[in-house]
Amino acid sequence: MEDVPHSVEDFGQYYQLMDETDDEIDIEQVEGENKAEDHLKKLLYHRNQLYRAECHRDTEVKKAQEKADAWYAGEDKYWSRRIAWHERCLSAWFRSTGAKSANLINGKLKNIKGRERVEIIDEDSIPAEYKNETITYAPDKKRILAALRESGEIVEGTEVVRGEDHIKIDTPDDAV
Repeated sequence: MEDVPHSVEDFGQYYQLMDETDDEIDIEQVEGENKAEDHLKKLLYHRNQLYRAECHRDTEVKKAQEKADAWYAGEDKYWSRRIAWHERCLSAWFRSTGAKSANLINGKLKNIKGRERVEIIDEDSIPAEYKNETITYAPDKKRILAALRESGEIVEGTEVVRGEDHIKIDTPDDAV
């Protein structure tokens, strides 16, 4: 995709290209709150269309399960790709701002920090005090993470990793 549209009217020509490619978004293509607002409007529209399709499918399922599922699969693919594209555009723009959150007219964006979790590398080397008592021993990830936070030391046989940050995009519920 060479360029991302800057107004709602321009999106149509990009949907066809988008269906054929999975290019990453170049931040220069979606700079500015006005462009973000355009993406939020279209994202809300596409989410509403997907919700409408889900409701219609639910009604029709009673009549013809197979026919409705085949129809919905096409709708889901069609609308979900558009939703994902707008979400990628908004995420790229939001990350470029460096902000923790953004309240715009057509929705909100918020950076959600990745959660810390314990990954077990060698279960046998984890001390018994960090294992749940059962017929067999299993590592207690919550206790291991609590010990890490308390003492700052990583328990032998574990590794602490942080999940990736992700962007939360809210559109108004009352528009559905």
